[in-house]
Amino acid sequence: MRLGEADRIVTFVGRGQGKIRAVAKGVRKTKSRFGGRLEPFTQVSLVMWRGRSDLDIVTQVDAVESNRPVREDLDRFALGQVMLEAVDRVVQEKEGSPRVFNLLVEGLRGLGASGSPLVLAWFLLRLSSVAGFAPSLSDCTECGATPAVWFSPGQGGAVCAACRTPEAAPVAPGVLKLLNDLLVEGAWMKTDPEVMAAAARLARSYAEYHLERRLRSGGASEALAARP
Repeated sequence: MRLGEADRIVTFVGRGQGKIRAVAKGVRKTKSRFGGRLEPFTQVSLVMWRGRSDLDIVTQVDAVESNRPVREDLDRFALGQVMLEAVDRVVQEKEGSPRVFNLLVEGLRGLGASGSPLVLAWFLLRLSSVAGFAPSLSDCTECGATPAVWFSPGQGGAVCAACRTPEAAPVAPGVLKLLNDLLVEGAWMKTDPEVMAAAARLARSYAEYHLERRLRSGGASEALAARP
């Protein structure tokens, strides 16, 4: 967020501090002393001065990990934006959340390395679990029956035909297994584009339901996954 002609309010997520909003003075100047170290997705070490207002002031920034591949590729950037949106919803101001911080670091690394939209699906599933609403992806979440071939975010994930509510949607073969493999093993492998797109869509819809927020960039993952 811009502040005056040269300053900007920057939002950080800290391992032990939660969400922090601080003023970076002069960051919009051509010869800013912060350089590119306050670009999106960059992991940094900060020194801040606590002012009289609710906003701290950034006094020193050292880059720890740039995540440049995410920032410089449009597809990766779009997927990374969804990660940041979701984290912004989960993490509270000045309340430490080391598990979410570590998950974001791992997710951005994976996104930079592969660029697969399944990295985002994995991230949203893991974030849902960390936030306390892990989905059921095999047995019916209501009665435990298997196979469960319907999916309902409101019911907690996979459901059988007998337990499904009207908002539950049928799931194509292989989609729930792919999501379960992502959640359990954390491995994103290239598979059928239609299965990938369906998996990305379910992961996003589940996260949006429980975060109570529509992820503005969320459709990017399905579009990328559907590419042949």
